[in-house]
Amino acid sequence: MEPDIEYDVVNEEPQWDIRTLADAYASRPPTEYIVDKFFATHTLNVVYGAPGVMKSLVMADLCACVVAGADWLPGVNNNGAGIPVKRSPVFWLDMDNGTRRTDERFEALGRAKTLDEDAPLYYVSMPNPHYDAGSTDENLRLMQVISGTGARLVVIDNLGLVTGEIEENSAKMAFIMGQLRTVAERTGAALVVIHHQRKGGAGTSRAGDALRGHSSIEAALDLALHIVREPNSSEITIKSTKTRGVDVPTVTGVFNFTHKPGTNDLQTAWYSGRQVIRGENPIRDAILDVLEEGEMTKGMLADRVHDALRGEYGINKIRNWIGEMIEVTKEIEVNTGERGAQILRLKNNENIRF
Repeated sequence: MEPDIEYDVVNEEPQWDIRTLADAYASRPPTEYIVDKFFATHTLNVVYGAPGVMKSLVMADLCACVVAGADWLPGVNNNGAGIPVKRSPVFWLDMDNGTRRTDERFEALGRAKTLDEDAPLYYVSMPNPHYDAGSTDENLRLMQVISGTGARLVVIDNLGLVTGEIEENSAKMAFIMGQLRTVAERTGAALVVIHHQRKGGAGTSRAGDALRGHSSIEAALDLALHIVREPNSSEITIKSTKTRGVDVPTVTGVFNFTHKPGTNDLQTAWYSGRQVIRGENPIRDAILDVLEEGEMTKGMLADRVHDALRGEYGINKIRNWIGEMIEVTKEIEVNTGERGAQILRLKNNENIRF
């Protein structure tokens, strides 16, 4: 049966921008990072974690740092510095916390950075009409706002509230992520979407499986950052579970705040960084000590660490820690040796510092 629609291929205007190696070989500026090693322009990123891990607050703190041009998580580096940022305007789209809480947080974070009231930190809380990332009109509106504010860092809080009628475990999430990618590409912003982790965590040995929703969400990302916080702790750990760019080190942040006199309302708020040092975990320390003697296979490393700790910790727990230091903290790198054997060695510290 012949199709009802006829196509005039010759006369139809091309819709695709066909590029060649001439475009690939053309000179272009280096990748521009709004937050060094973390968030680059023209990228789509997710920050996720369980409810209550303060993921929105730490991202709002990052926004204040970018507007102020101040290091994020000061003190996280071994020289007392933080993570460098490029001073830029910021736009925040709040679909979750409401106007009063968002006002309070940005007031406290802004005062901690001594930002003037006309500083280029822009936000919208609970917009009407509701922002739907699957709507072409709403994405055009968002791009106009980004262009009008000049924002280079854009945060959407959160993914589960902007998917419209598309369920986040559906394969149709690929369409939503594609729309968000288009926003990032056309505006040139570093676009960060806050999301949740699966209930009960990953449920598997692969760290990225903790990200809630269809696999197309993770597949679309340039960077996924997982935030972990122990109950009632002021300390959080931020680690990459997916990156398309340079290695992203795991960092630790500590929440600091003051209250307005006579109230429980925030007066100032900020995150500082904290170094992970020797002496905090005996398994990690033993792994570092053994690998400082030279490279070896994973099995040999696990056995030697087990012996060094005199059997106090199980071999599986040691292997899990080795995996964590390979995949998450990236302190160990893996190379292929003879007959395909995996050879582990300590990564040069310069690769995991800022």
